[in-house]
Amino acid sequence: MRLPAAVNGAVGFRPSVGRYDGAGITPISHTRDTPGPIANSMDDIVLLDAVLADDREPLRALPAAGLRLGLCGYFWKDLDPQVQDVMDAALDRLRAAGVQLVELDMPGLEASNAAVGMPVCLHEQKGDLTDYLARYGTGVSFDQVVAQISSPDVKAIFDGLIVPGVLPLPSGEVLELQPLYERAMATHRDELIEVYRRAFRDHTLDALLFPTTPVLPMAATPDASSLENFSRLARNVDPGSNAGLPGLSVPAGLSAQGLPVGLEIDGLPDEDRKILAIGLTLESVLGRLAGPRR
Repeated sequence: MRLPAAVNGAVGFRPSVGRYDGAGITPISHTRDTPGPIANSMDDIVLLDAVLADDREPLRALPAAGLRLGLCGYFWKDLDPQVQDVMDAALDRLRAAGVQLVELDMPGLEASNAAVGMPVCLHEQKGDLTDYLARYGTGVSFDQVVAQISSPDVKAIFDGLIVPGVLPLPSGEVLELQPLYERAMATHRDELIEVYRRAFRDHTLDALLFPTTPVLPMAATPDASSLENFSRLARNVDPGSNAGLPGLSVPAGLSAQGLPVGLEIDGLPDEDRKILAIGLTLESVLGRLAGPRR
């Protein structure tokens, strides 16, 4: 939800895992999966959330003055210069509105996230998809689905990683997914969530703030969907997905080339309404992008 929203100048909300009913949606990973809305405005996102979560309590923007938003270095490194320019302008406007921007580090974030992401996503895919196909009486097996995958990059992931249940390392060593997955779920995911809780607690944060993607939107070529390019695009959204956090991407502005750049707000698990309220605040400060010219 956040990536497609960010590269298209829209608002995208990934709720805490479990906030919305995901029944009937083709699964990838039950630990990470959640449906979520993409819309043109925060008002539409708030309305959709109220319907999907069956939550009728009115939601209002929080005052900008006094909001404490954390800027963790991991999410702000190695940005495309044009992304950095848009971010700098957005941060200046937020400071002028009274938002307190708190620079911080989150020790353990990168290591914990790496120990969770690929092992969980790759290992759960086969079992979750097999169960889904059987539950809905599709008459199609997991192997039949894999055999008919037409996207070369997706086919390579299934044939090389998911089906054999392995994870190659840059060193050339190939590890079995099962023990990596078991350690991720027994230890590393809880450690990742605690990294977030500690940062919020130690710095009295309302949310984290960072570029949704560290790079500009890419041209829709075959190379754009390569694993390397996807990893670059998803670098900043991946930790929140692995921790099951609510995350919201709002438009921050346009690059010098006229391409949209997204600004993400992440909160602690189940603080969805607070994140949406902050989103209303940021939209009121940063404004909305004009629609495309026809």
